[in-house]
Amino acid sequence: MTFALGAAPAGAIETEDFTAASAAPTVSLTTQALNTETDTSPLVPISSVLAEAESKHADAVHNFDVEAAIAAATSELGTSRATGWGAPGECIVSAQRWIRAGSGAWTGGGDPVANYAGALRLSPNEAVAGDIIQYEHMQFPTSWVSGVHTVLVTGVNDDGTYQIIESNVPTGSGYVQAHESWVPKPPAGFQAVAWRF
Repeated sequence: MTFALGAAPAGAIETEDFTAASAAPTVSLTTQALNTETDTSPLVPISSVLAEAESKHADAVHNFDVEAAIAAATSELGTSRATGWGAPGECIVSAQRWIRAGSGAWTGGGDPVANYAGALRLSPNEAVAGDIIQYEHMQFPTSWVSGVHTVLVTGVNDDGTYQIIESNVPTGSGYVQAHESWVPKPPAGFQAVAWRF
């Protein structure tokens, strides 16, 4: 390979004729206007809009055998499974296995939101036995960032706490355990979201 540095002779410089381009017709520009008049109707926070949308489905029934799903989860208490991307000990993979054991149609996949394709999104305070509660990152809800966690609700206590079964706590253990008086405590920057299949 040979490299040559230096100036090229005047005859070697390419030139371009712009005469034809300058004779082209001019283009007329269309203008747009933006109406910035203030609407006098009061604005509501997005959280209230989401809450309204979530509560419309709170009375929806499950489309699977909740008791069979809870029985499958209960049968795994005290056991551990391998963890890692898509491994059976991961919290969401375990929850999918339990819902599917009750013939639930958990068919979504990919990111933490797409996983719930076909499910109804609910406020956590509307969750009942058979629902899933997941910690979702508020700024990046479709990212598998550290802090995403998934549990199966097996009951709701009179004081509003939940009975749940979860997998992979502590992280990396794949350990399945139950809690009889669980309260969602998402990490900073996360929120708890309930899903119903």
